[in-house]
Amino acid sequence: MKKTALLLLLTLVSVTAFSQSEEFVYTISPYGYSVEIRFPSKPIISGSVSSLSDPPNATLNLQVDGGLNYQIMVQKKVALLNWVNTFKRLGGVVKSTYEIGRLKITEMEIQRQGVSYRYKIVSYKEAYILAYVSSQSFAQDKDVFPFFNSLKVDGQLVQNPITDNSKFTAYTIDYPSKGKTDTITKLVYVNSESKKGYQYEKLSDVDKNIPQNTATNPYCFALIIGNEDYTSHQIDLKSESNVEFARNDASAFRDYCTNTLGIPQKNITFLLDATVGQINQGIAKLKLLSKVSNGKSQLIVFYAGHGLPDETTKEPYLIPVDVNGANVTSGIKLQNLYANLTEFPSERVTVYLDACFTGGGRNAGLVESRGVKVRPKEGVLAGNIVVFSSSSGEQSSLPKADEKHGMFTYFLLKKLQETKGEITYSELFESLNEKIPIESLLLNSKEQNPVVNTSQEVTDKWKLWRLK
Repeated sequence: MKKTALLLLLTLVSVTAFSQSEEFVYTISPYGYSVEIRFPSKPIISGSVSSLSDPPNATLNLQVDGGLNYQIMVQKKVALLNWVNTFKRLGGVVKSTYEIGRLKITEMEIQRQGVSYRYKIVSYKEAYILAYVSSQSFAQDKDVFPFFNSLKVDGQLVQNPITDNSKFTAYTIDYPSKGKTDTITKLVYVNSESKKGYQYEKLSDVDKNIPQNTATNPYCFALIIGNEDYTSHQIDLKSESNVEFARNDASAFRDYCTNTLGIPQKNITFLLDATVGQINQGIAKLKLLSKVSNGKSQLIVFYAGHGLPDETTKEPYLIPVDVNGANVTSGIKLQNLYANLTEFPSERVTVYLDACFTGGGRNAGLVESRGVKVRPKEGVLAGNIVVFSSSSGEQSSLPKADEKHGMFTYFLLKKLQETKGEITYSELFESLNEKIPIESLLLNSKEQNPVVNTSQEVTDKWKLWRLK
């Protein structure tokens, strides 16, 4: 396969009308590469010009009168390198370079005549994808611009670095533009690995002096998720939609799992800012590990992030970073999570949820897009499972800002630190139920009461279970 560069150019001209219909899929195959882009809705195309010229420059244009103008240019590698050199001569600045899995991403920016141009170059296998956007500082209403749902190259989803500029079409959107123009950059997806831009600084007392345990438990397996950064992965969220300190919560809990509870590092699936696909993969892995452990497994799931109920069924869902408040059912249904964890016999399953499911607390920003607050439905548990939840009913799950953690997670870790993990489930819950309600009222002026739920199978014995 020849080395080529895929140049994605997005320029917004004006905005007038847009079809709110089914998802629109557009494909192109330049130089043998298969590129697929999915739009949230089908564009209304009043006229189009399509051309694919010979190398080194191949372009495709689709236009709508008075609407957006998108362009794709496919170039040879040398053309891309020349473009980068030109960019640097014009005063462009490389903002960051980082790797996500097999992808290498370079982010750049240039300011010219009051317009900010932002770029991302993604090295994907033998192809380079250059995503480009411009932004005029006076533009308004930019949060409502539609961007693509996903982009695939050769059948594989390019998850993080592609900006939300859609496919090289010009189309219109149904909203008053006030005569302003704008194009913005935001990320849709994020990789399951720890983000390069995040540093676990260990500022709390529970982040330090973690008790050490030389013994290990080869049959204990954990899935740890900290979903904090939602605004970088969705197109219409404000910074208030992020879940403050969720990544700290997950990072610290992992340290206690490996150092205090004796869980081997290889037995832990650790996800920061995880998508629905990555969380489902983590759940499936736990399920298979339980299956092959012949009843010996101890499964742990820790989740800090958004949770919301479906407005119609009231069923609670965990919300990955690529799911918004208007599409809750695209998230992880709690009952499905519990069913997967208990499908095969195990010694026990423990779930820790530092999330509320009503739209308050650390959920407040995300639920704005939905506009309602719903009391979640309580499900029935089955199997050897215990669920520790950070709040009850319509309460909020709030942060303990002075310690840079969620309130629930902080006191969970504090008890593990004080007892070195030598504690029963009953003693742990009693401690949480004693500390959290008082501290929440003192710091946040709101009630927060932790809850423990168990299946009927373990009603009489879960209290005597020990954390290690």
